[in-house]
Amino acid sequence: MTIRLPLLAAVLTVLVTACGGSSTSTTSAPSAHFTADTPSPGPYTVALAHASANGAAVTIKVTVTGVPSFFGAAFHITYDPDALLFGSWDYSSSFLSQGLVSPGDVFFSEDHTTIGGTMVVVATRVDPTVESPVDVTTTSTLFTVTFIARKAIAAGAADGRVDFGDPKQVCDGTVNPPGCNPITVTWSGGGLSAK
Repeated sequence: MTIRLPLLAAVLTVLVTACGGSSTSTTSAPSAHFTADTPSPGPYTVALAHASANGAAVTIKVTVTGVPSFFGAAFHITYDPDALLFGSWDYSSSFLSQGLVSPGDVFFSEDHTTIGGTMVVVATRVDPTVESPVDVTTTSTLFTVTFIARKAIAAGAADGRVDFGDPKQVCDGTVNPPGCNPITVTWSGGGLSAK
């Protein structure tokens, strides 16, 4: 019995060394990132931008740049639900909520369950007779949305695309919601990759 234990230990050492030299296996955690189509948006642009990442979860900012008299917006955000899982959204730091005369005079709504792969968004001040539109000069955050990669996604792959879908509009506040006097803007999405 004492002869067999050292022999067994020697055989195990040879096998472990032959299979990679270590009995400890390492696996790396998933890592995801969002790359904006327009990293430095110009005036009259609504764009998606990377905010943060934590493993497979990526938080994306919906930003507005150089839009005077921004009162509100309604649009779709589209994504591949087989590749990306909607996690959450947060409008607590939205520029629309700053400087309100009446704290309840802003409205945010999102629905990601009715249409698969589509987040339907409304983000607006409510009463233009009480609240003025916002003159957005620098790039400012309307809200953030977090997606979780369900699988590996190559950079530039179609299943990682996050875009704005129709209908989409930005309103200037000269008409009471749900009416809209539209402002023409450029809409810019991006791509999420995960490994």
